[in-house]
Formats: sequence, C-alpha cells, structure tokens
Amino acid sequence: MLLSEDQIQPTHAASTAGSAPVATGGQLTPVPVSALPPEAVPHLLALRAALARYRISAAPAELSGAFPAAGAVVGAVVTSVDGRPELEQLRHLADTLPEFGELLSAAAGEAERVVCAGTVGVWQVLGLRSTAPSWTPAERDTARMVFACACAPAMRMDPVRFQAGLRAVAAPRFAALLCRELAESEEAWARALGERYESVRHRCARRTTWRSLGLSDLLRGDERSRQAVTRRLERWMGDGGLLTTLAGELEAAIVHARTPARFA
Repeated sequence: MLLSEDQIQPTHAASTAGSAPVATGGQLTPVPVSALPPEAVPHLLALRAALARYRISAAPAELSGAFPAAGAVVGAVVTSVDGRPELEQLRHLADTLPEFGELLSAAAGEAERVVCAGTVGVWQVLGLRSTAPSWTPAERDTARMVFACACAPAMRMDPVRFQAGLRAVAAPRFAALLCRELAESEEAWARALGERYESVRHRCARRTTWRSLGLSDLLRGDERSRQAVTRRLERWMGDGGLLTTLAGELEAAIVHARTPARFA
C-alpha cells in the first residue's frame, strides 16, 4: 500500500499514472526570468521543457526528469539556514514561479494517486461500504511542500524517510476513519483478522450474561481500545500499509489494550 521504493523519490519523482499538472494560482506576481540569477535561467528552461513533455505524455520519466532542474533553480534562489531551506521562501517560490508550482502540484497529484490506490485496496478487501478517503486540500499542500524541501540541494533526503513523510501526510486521518469503520462492522473485523478472528474475539471482546460481544462493540465502548487501534493503524499506514501485516497489527493493538497492566 501507499508508496514503494521505486515510485516516488526525493529527486526522481515517478508514479504508476500521469495527470495534468495543476496551476498553483494565487495573487502574487510571477517572477520574470530576468529577475532570476543568471545561473538559474538554463535550469528554468530545462524545467519548462520537462514539464511540457510531461503534459503531453503524462510519462513518469518526464516528471522525474524535471526535478534535477528544479533543484538547481531552488539552489540558486533559496537561502538555507544550517543546511535547511527556508520553508517560507520555498512556498513563495512555488507561488511566484509558475513552473516550480506546477511541478509540485503534479508531483503531489502523483503521490496522492499512489496513496489513495492503496487506501482503496484496503477498503475493498475489508468490504467497507463507505468511499475510501483521499487527501484534503491542506494535505495536498503539505505534500507539495515535502517535494519542495526535497528539491533543495542541501536536503538529500533518504528515499525511505522521504516516502514515509509522504505516507504520513494523511495517515492520522485515514487511521481514524478506518478505526471508525471497524467500530461499525464486525464483518470488517472478520476480514481483517482472517483465521485469527475467533481467537482474538474470544480473548478480547466483552462478554454479557448471554453472549460474547464483537470487536466492533469493543471499539464503540472502550476508548482505550479505540485509541490503541487508531495509533497502531497510523503507524501501519506510515510503514507502508501492507495488507499481509494488518491482522498482526490489529491483534497486537487489541490484546495490548485489553491486557491488565500487571500482565502487559
């Protein structure tokens, strides 16, 4: 689920599908080419050319090829403090240099498609009836800034950390939504846990005089368990959200939450 190591990298963006770039808009006056340092102009022209090819082909390689040029432009116009770029300068550049803003929006769109394709897969496997979530405008903007920071020459981020940063953009909200779905559907619990379901339910679900309740009842009535599942799902999504590990993560969260402190 989400991002794999060969899809989107700090300086080599790629994806499984293309999209039309999104203009950043805003009311700021675009930066004219003449206002850029002379050494930045050739790289800006290279960025324009790569974006033009990407618009036509929607090929990941074209978008990937735009990042080295963007990094050279950023290096020429954005100052760094202790090796880190000034975030507000990056945001200003994205707002006033159309090519840079377009690149960030296109890259964020590609990342969102990869993230949300994984989320759709989880929703389908669990048989959830609600629509799988996508990024909000604020989360999309956060992803744009993740890519902007990655363009700074001083920020040679580790690819694994970079991808984790993109996965973390919406992980808290997605985890809370998935936990809410699990609180409303015992069938989803059965699908998520598979052969572990009966064992986990027998050990952890609440009991009444007449019967054992379900794990969905547990989430609705036990805030400690709900929080434990949400935290575990958030971490699981940040780590890649592999469906093969979901059952183990959910079992660990519920068992830990329901185990008395002296036995934990």
